[in-house]
Amino acid sequence: MGLFDELKDMAGAVEQAASEHPDQVKAALAKLEGVIDEQTGGSHHDQIASAGAKAEAYLDSKATPKT
Repeated sequence: MGLFDELKDMAGAVEQAASEHPDQVKAALAKLEGVIDEQTGGSHHDQIASAGAKAEAYLDSKATPKT
């Protein structure tokens, strides 16, 4: 199995976990945004917030509806 195949499998596993546990992933994203913002001294706050919002919107679009 090549590197590309391994990365594809890993991406599939991440997507499945994100769809099954969106709240946990969103919490991790929020924490990561804070860490990155702190590490950059707030100089890229708008870009970080924008990326976080896009990631959250993507998660919302992929979330498995709870029945």
